[in-house]
Amino acid sequence: NDNNNIGDDNSDKTTKNVSPQHRPSCRPPTNSTYLAIGQDLFSVNEYVSSQYNYSLRRYILAQNHENAKNATTSTDVVTDNGDQTDDDPPSLSSFVPSAFMVYTDLAHLNGLWNPTDYGSGIEYADGLLNSFPSNSDANNQHDQRSHADAGLQIGLYLNGTAGCTSVFTGRLDTQIRSLLAYLERSSASKIFLRIGYEFDNPSFGYGDDPSMYVLAFRKIVADCKRGLSDEALEKVLFVWHSWGAPLSEGLTLERFYPGDDYVDWVGVSIFQQFFPWSPYWGGTVKDVENVLKFAKRKKRPVMIAESTPFGGIELKEASLEAKAFIAGNPHDYYLDDPWERWFGKVIDLINTYDISMWCYIDCDWESQPMWHGVGFGQTRLASNSYVMSRWHDLIVKNGVENRRFLGAGSLENCGLSDDSHSSYTDTATDDNLADTSTGRSFFSRGDIMSDTIIFVLIPFLVVSGAFYIPYFFLGGHKSKYGISTKKERKQLLSNINSLSIRGGNAPFANINDNGA
Repeated sequence: NDNNNIGDDNSDKTTKNVSPQHRPSCRPPTNSTYLAIGQDLFSVNEYVSSQYNYSLRRYILAQNHENAKNATTSTDVVTDNGDQTDDDPPSLSSFVPSAFMVYTDLAHLNGLWNPTDYGSGIEYADGLLNSFPSNSDANNQHDQRSHADAGLQIGLYLNGTAGCTSVFTGRLDTQIRSLLAYLERSSASKIFLRIGYEFDNPSFGYGDDPSMYVLAFRKIVADCKRGLSDEALEKVLFVWHSWGAPLSEGLTLERFYPGDDYVDWVGVSIFQQFFPWSPYWGGTVKDVENVLKFAKRKKRPVMIAESTPFGGIELKEASLEAKAFIAGNPHDYYLDDPWERWFGKVIDLINTYDISMWCYIDCDWESQPMWHGVGFGQTRLASNSYVMSRWHDLIVKNGVENRRFLGAGSLENCGLSDDSHSSYTDTATDDNLADTSTGRSFFSRGDIMSDTIIFVLIPFLVVSGAFYIPYFFLGGHKSKYGISTKKERKQLLSNINSLSIRGGNAPFANINDNGA
């Protein structure tokens, strides 16, 4: 069956031999977590602006406090937690997350190059990247390329078993080539592609035939490996994302798993699982931990791929069952503490499993037609002053003991120090720790040790031949301003189209009904 084949034996291009074992995992240093925010254009912009506004107010209060005391001659401002900050106020860029969450579907690919609205807010990947361009762009006017400090976390909907069949049989090859064109020229620092996200969510329809989901996932990954340039492929990570709830009868995680050669990261959703009133179908912490333990066995870094406290931060949209539980247990379960009843438990889970990325959905679900009345509620951090304060102190300013949350810029060179034979070890290696100098946590500053690593140790190791740091040829598929024109996209699609994504030997041999 020609549809089982990827690559063209007659192509004059050399078939790439790139497998995840020889790809950097982009795992952050131990006890560090990338922070991503979603999931629409307005919500992400509102998150950044509200965090900026809140921090400026805190800065002003600290300044006024110091002026009133007039008890120091220092030009520094001492904040309420004892840390010192520069006399200048924080910048807006200090609050940009490491990645933006966006969504699209393979059949149409709306929301990437152009904005769209599914009824859940405007999805516009390029709009987000252009809203927060790299700081280095302003300082390098001679650089014709534009790039973002932040990455993208893209949820790619495949439309259940029917859509997976269309992928595998080649009916969506044109759309896949369009997807490759976007990945090729995107200005994102890294792209985490969640292929067929929440594969085990019954409402998405992948459970009818897990093996077809596996085949579709493998084909998309294989197409990316063969159709993308080395530079573009280097920044794309493939995410296998579970709903984190009980599986339907007869199904297991293993049946959905595409294999180690196709999965870079494992993702899991966290909504209501921490709540004791969570219905059976909504899952519990045990269901989440089953996914985390599966990832540990596979030696894959983990992201909380979607998360928000279901029912709202203040539980105003909680279900009748939840309200009945609360009424019967008025003094239990942190009912008066919106931070501890959900956010604190997420942080505990992150620390327990050293989770590598936390993607939080910061939005007013009730204002969006798709989600109105569903029960998600209001989960904007700024909607609750106490939660906003805790987020600022513990996440933005890294007040969690032994945990750093990383913002924009932290993904730029992630993985470059990974050892090719230990990219998926359970704990970060010493080489991974060198990544601390390439990213930035919120409000962090460079120190002597990190400067020594960058400017002394690494050059010495390179010159001495101790290890090899690859360099990348600059791609030619970006316009002067980093936004591809229709002419450029047409040429790029033509180039990719010249390489058949069917033909040759695809990695689909010997697959059985268990997806193995």
